[in-house]
Amino acid sequence: MRSVFKTLLVACVIIIISGTNGWALKIKGVTFPESISISGTNCTLVGAGIRKKLVISVYAGALYMSSPSTNASTVISSDQTKRMSLQFIYKEVTSEQLIEAWNDGFKANAGSSVNALKGKIDTFNGYFTESVRKGDTIIITYIPGKGTEVAIKNSVKGVIEGKDFMQALFSVWFGPKPPTAGLKKGMLGN
Repeated sequence: MRSVFKTLLVACVIIIISGTNGWALKIKGVTFPESISISGTNCTLVGAGIRKKLVISVYAGALYMSSPSTNASTVISSDQTKRMSLQFIYKEVTSEQLIEAWNDGFKANAGSSVNALKGKIDTFNGYFTESVRKGDTIIITYIPGKGTEVAIKNSVKGVIEGKDFMQALFSVWFGPKPPTAGLKKGMLGN
């Protein structure tokens, strides 16, 4: 009975949409396409989930990779083109709340590298100068040899060089203590 309920629940949350461009994943009213192109590299949707804070749905997040993996360690460590697409569904999240959440995630998941990456983390946090509201996006894209590009509300704020920073940042979602277990599981396609 529990597996039937779980199956029905998943069916209600995730809707596969057919169309001329393939399929897309729709979750909490946010649609993520099956694939995207990043600097000429095709990246496939691995999965999507919801970031919750207590009972509040904050954002829908999706993971895209050029060589998709459902293994969290591989997602963090692989030196390949990948993207985290976050679309906010809560009415407003302040810049202070975002920075606090990033810092909590780094501390909980990036281990001893947090101290070594302090300058890069400070640069990253510096990109968040205003609130995000329902419908706004944060797009985090890693391109090997270039670095991690951060775009907020469709405006590129900058690029942080180094695979080390990318690994620390992706560990926020895919490390041992993600902000929401369901978000991690969903983005890994489980």
